[in-house]
Amino acid sequence: MVLPINEMESVSHFSCEYLEYEVFLKEEAQNYEDLNISRTHVLIDSQTKNILAYMSLVADSVRLSRSEKELEELGLIPFSTFPAMKIGKLAVNSEVKKDYFGIGSLMIKLARGFTSNLNDNGIACRFLTIDADIENDPNVVDFYTKNGFAPNESLNNKNRLTVSMRKDIFLDEAA
Repeated sequence: MVLPINEMESVSHFSCEYLEYEVFLKEEAQNYEDLNISRTHVLIDSQTKNILAYMSLVADSVRLSRSEKELEELGLIPFSTFPAMKIGKLAVNSEVKKDYFGIGSLMIKLARGFTSNLNDNGIACRFLTIDADIENDPNVVDFYTKNGFAPNESLNNKNRLTVSMRKDIFLDEAA
C-alpha cells in the first residue's frame, strides 16, 4: 500500500543504508510537503505496517542535446527542454531489503504511475528523471540503467556527486 507522508502516524522506525536518506524522511520530508516543494510517498507492508521504501517526487524538466533529441525521436521539436517528473529521493528500508528483492524497481514503476496520472489529467510529462547518487552508491547508475534510464549528456561532468539520468515514459508506453 502506498500512502502520502502526511497520512503516516510515524516514520521514526525507518532505517536505510544512507543516513542522508533516513534523515530526509524523518526530519525534512513533511516540511518539503508543507512548502509544496516535493511529495513523499511511503510504501507500507499491509500486514506489518512497516515502511518498506519511500520516494519523494518533484516537478522537473530535462534538457536534451541534439543527439539525445534524435535518440528520443524528438528531433523536429524546436526546443531543447522537455517536461519531466523527478524522483528526488528513493530509499529502501535496510531491514527488509533482503526479503523484498526488486523493491527499488517497484518504486520506479509506482513513480511511472504518477506520471501517467499527470498525463491523464492534462499535464504533459514526457520523462522520469533522477540524479543518481554515486557519492553514496557508486553502483546506482547500473540499477537505474537496468530500469530503463539513460544518462543526460548535458548535465553530467566528473565533478558532480550525482549522474543525471532520464527515462522516456512516452516510448516506454508505446512498447
